[in-house]
Amino acid sequence: MALMNTLRNKMGKVVVALIGIAILSFVLTDLLGGQNSILLRGGNDRTVGEIAGEKVDIEEYANLVENMKANYRNNFGRAPGENEERTLREQAWQYLIVEKAFTKVYEEAGIEVGTEELFDMVQGKNVSPDIQQIFINPNTGQFDKERLIQTIASLNTTPQGRAQWAEFEANLVPARLRVKYDNMIALTANASKAEAEMSYKEQTALAEVKYLYVPYFSIPDSGITVTDAELKKYLNEHKEDYKVDWTRSIDFVTFPIVPSREDSLFYRDELRQIKTDFESIDDDSTYASALTDNAPFFEEYSINELPVILRSNLNILQKGSVIGPYLDNGDYTLFKISDVFEGETGYARASHILIKWDDDTDAAKASARTEANSILRDLQNGADFAETAKDKSKDGGSAIRGGDLDWFDSEKMVKPFSDAVFGASRTGLINRVVESEFGYHIIKVTELPTYTKYKIAMVRREIAPSEETLDVAFRKADYFAGTSTNYSEFEKNAERDSLVVFSAEELGQNDTNVPRLGSARQVVSWLFNKGKEGKVSPVHELGDKYVVSVMTGETEEGTADLESVRLEVTNKVKNEKKAEQLKKQINALEGTLDDMAIELGGSANVYESSDLQLSSFSLPSVGTAPEAVGAAFSMAEGTRTEPISTESGVVVLELISRVDAPEIADYTSYRNSIESSRQQSASYYISEAIRDWASIEDDRYKFY
Repeated sequence: MALMNTLRNKMGKVVVALIGIAILSFVLTDLLGGQNSILLRGGNDRTVGEIAGEKVDIEEYANLVENMKANYRNNFGRAPGENEERTLREQAWQYLIVEKAFTKVYEEAGIEVGTEELFDMVQGKNVSPDIQQIFINPNTGQFDKERLIQTIASLNTTPQGRAQWAEFEANLVPARLRVKYDNMIALTANASKAEAEMSYKEQTALAEVKYLYVPYFSIPDSGITVTDAELKKYLNEHKEDYKVDWTRSIDFVTFPIVPSREDSLFYRDELRQIKTDFESIDDDSTYASALTDNAPFFEEYSINELPVILRSNLNILQKGSVIGPYLDNGDYTLFKISDVFEGETGYARASHILIKWDDDTDAAKASARTEANSILRDLQNGADFAETAKDKSKDGGSAIRGGDLDWFDSEKMVKPFSDAVFGASRTGLINRVVESEFGYHIIKVTELPTYTKYKIAMVRREIAPSEETLDVAFRKADYFAGTSTNYSEFEKNAERDSLVVFSAEELGQNDTNVPRLGSARQVVSWLFNKGKEGKVSPVHELGDKYVVSVMTGETEEGTADLESVRLEVTNKVKNEKKAEQLKKQINALEGTLDDMAIELGGSANVYESSDLQLSSFSLPSVGTAPEAVGAAFSMAEGTRTEPISTESGVVVLELISRVDAPEIADYTSYRNSIESSRQQSASYYISEAIRDWASIEDDRYKFY
């Protein structure tokens, strides 16, 4: 016995020590945001990317993300959720791009934000708009500089406060550097007099043209053959038009995790056990709040707002009674009627049949009233109200429901209608036709007006799958994955298990969503870190389902491979060949454009445009055709162009007349317009140019 006690005591200490180590490991993992697992996931490679020739280490990036998460917790009083974390990771990456690429450009340009300028931005004469938005006087809606000064003074009383403010000021600098650089570049976005004059002429000169248009589809595709060599040659000559990012594709099957009948009965029986306590408890809302899984747990309802199951059992809604458990919005729920009282607004329920008049004449109204009275008599003699409403009522919204308008208050309906319903003393058909601005109503009161309101406490149990149910679904998914070692087996096993195979094409390495799966970052992470064509994934758990996927293809970054763009490139090459055929046919013809169209037959047509502008990129009925538009303004009146290829067919133009833009003394407005346009777009093009120069490589997918 002494030996057993000694072993028990010593082993107890060992167990405590092991538990302590486990807890410490868990805490450290939480504090580091999972950095240990992230580092392991990346193997020996600690690089998350490269920006402007500088490699970005995982620790540098992860620390920045953790700082942003800490700031988020300080600002919002809670940890960021999954979606917020993704946003913060992207913000951290963009911050590094600014720091390592944009900052270098600013330094080379000699742009900086000095101490005096920073002071001016913070509390001088030109306070940053970002700061002004924070320190707004709630009474005036205006920037309150005094409040800003007081806040700075308060923060400067502690080392922590000074550090926080210093960090805030430092975060203002990159934005100011960007503004200064953009402004500097924008000042170089000048336009010459020649450019202004050209812009004026492009917008003012007009040409009247007549043109023959022969679309490519006038030649059947079956009559054109293309070889792979021709397709490859075209693709090689148009590489810039077929740039693609690195993507991978998958097929996948899902195994839904659905609560079993036993799971459902477990929650029903659990609520049955607490029903007695719920009936005797005094503080209904506190009790419900402590035991419920989902909101709402205590609400005040008018009769029209009651949960459906209660609205259909109004006769048992007595104060203090507990009703259920019933299924309500997927939860098993106990309802306790905490209070029943009279409110200020009444509600009634009715059905109606609306008969409208065709116009506002007395004859039309009399005819409608006669019809309404006839219908009323039929109903009084036993005709079915719902079927009559479906057949006769002109209120389409309610007619499909047999005239039912559900519950409504007196303010919702027009006054004559409300007066009739709220003045009723019994349910059933109102024995007169009621006229309103909408027509004549035949009304059936289905529930008399009531002002009763209810306070209801609710204990809800979300029907969740049990461990056993999860295990059954996982075993199915795991067996599928374990017996599928390649794509062929994946397909056969899917057919064996009657599973639908879904496809997700061209997923990017940083994608978080997968079509039909929603948020599925773990699937994408596996695909780009461990996936190989034909390789089957392990089981991934995604909320209410397990997923097994197989990599089906890959597109390398660069120029698209021929197979992925074969159809588009084939059409382009065929159109080129069709253009050559059409040009030969047209060049062999003589006569007017109309004569030529007749000779060509089929889809050949002649069109005219009397107000063609040089600034236009298209021809009416043809579409995009900048070469043809340019030709119209470079030819003499009465002359004809050679056949010109466009995106959709071949065009021959004749210039009927041209009105050139008259000379003007001042092109200032056109110059200003060009410069303004260039300045507005300068920031975007600067950003794109810097990013292109920085040759950014984003390899975060290896870790996240």
